[in-house]
Amino acid sequence: MSLPDLPDLPESVGPPGLPDLPDLPDRKETEVRRMLAGPYPLVPPDLAARAADRGRRLLAHRILRHRLGWLLALLALAALCWLVMDRPWLPPPAHTTPPVEGW
Repeated sequence: MSLPDLPDLPESVGPPGLPDLPDLPDRKETEVRRMLAGPYPLVPPDLAARAADRGRRLLAHRILRHRLGWLLALLALAALCWLVMDRPWLPPPAHTTPPVEGW
């Protein structure tokens, strides 16, 4: 059993009623091909050193923020413990007893 021959599809399939547009080169593809075929830009000789320095700075800042966060959490925990143990919202205890009346 053989399949029937299918009709050839038109080259450009667009919305019905509009004229076929000529094949235009893709602008992005043309620009990429031009960039790849053209002269390559020079890379600064100290690019690797600058990238390594920037990476070290970013890592140092990250470690500093991490340590400061832990220090802040530890200080908050210490303040919470002090509040629970000392209870500064209560009035101070009286050092003398009130006079006894009615004996």
